[in-house]
Amino acid sequence: MPLTVGILGLSHPHTAMYLRTFDALARVGRVAMWDPNPAARERGAAASAKAERVHAELDELLGRSDVPLVLVALPNDATPAVVARAAEAGKDVICEKPCARSADELRPALAALERRGRRMLVAYMWRANPSIQKMRELVQAGALGRLTSIELRMVTSQVRLRDPSHWLFKREVAGGGVLAWLACHWLDVMRYLTGDEVASATGLLGTVGGEAIDVEDVASVALRLRGGALVTLHAGYLLTSGRPGYEGADFDYPIILRGTEGTLTHDRDGAEQIVTLQTGAAAWRAAPGQVFRYTLPPSPAYGGEHGRQFFDEFIGGAEPRASGLDALRVLEILDAVYRSAATERTVHLGAQ
Repeated sequence: MPLTVGILGLSHPHTAMYLRTFDALARVGRVAMWDPNPAARERGAAASAKAERVHAELDELLGRSDVPLVLVALPNDATPAVVARAAEAGKDVICEKPCARSADELRPALAALERRGRRMLVAYMWRANPSIQKMRELVQAGALGRLTSIELRMVTSQVRLRDPSHWLFKREVAGGGVLAWLACHWLDVMRYLTGDEVASATGLLGTVGGEAIDVEDVASVALRLRGGALVTLHAGYLLTSGRPGYEGADFDYPIILRGTEGTLTHDRDGAEQIVTLQTGAAAWRAAPGQVFRYTLPPSPAYGGEHGRQFFDEFIGGAEPRASGLDALRVLEILDAVYRSAATERTVHLGAQ
């Protein structure tokens, strides 16, 4: 039987995408909503074909026994406390990344989820993308040998195209800038592809685009993984072209992994995701160069068809592809990078 799910937050840049996702999921029958802002509540009522009721009080929605799962899409400073309240109310949670401004802020929410035996899925949907799945399969199969280096880039449209007055560009609310909002995806993908953790981090941050914001709009990061590989990450709100806002923006986001036996790259050509392997590993001797191309069928869901599948399987009861612990690990990396930039020193992460 289709579920009634809740969405907590109707003003987030991704709220409309989440509502379209729920509309596309047969497992979701109705959507209950809450937001602290009356104007946002009024907009929310008209935003989903499955809208059931818009609540003025959070406790009223969380007190409903017919709502077993809620999606939290709130500003970063407000998210952890609401996740904890949802967990204490017995709800499973889907959470917009990065889930908090810092790792320390997220830990009490994770403790509440564990105490109440509730699941949490974090919106790192790239884990479900078939191109990323293929890369992980090749890495695990030994196509690269021992991993030696990774290059990551996450560059998108300038702040002027994204409303510089938005809370995303206020450090007190967001905690950080382009690293916390977008590069977090590639930090999570890096962990997912390699199965490795970050040992140390060095960061350089800049606010150089000319807008009156107090978070970084460009960042250069160097990481050392525990296995020894070195990682470089370049992120920025830098592209002059593209559609304004948070849907359909231009991106430049290649991934390159190198190892003692080969090189694996991820890039795109329009809507097509392209994975390229060049390897000297023995198992690939007959085909040392391979190209895999992925074009996903159209879907209104957030993240496209793989995003629909990502959320659908969790709502159906599956374990999360990206858990609260995964969100915590990304936040620990971000914390280390921000601390490094502030102190102009390399920061070593503790045992995880």
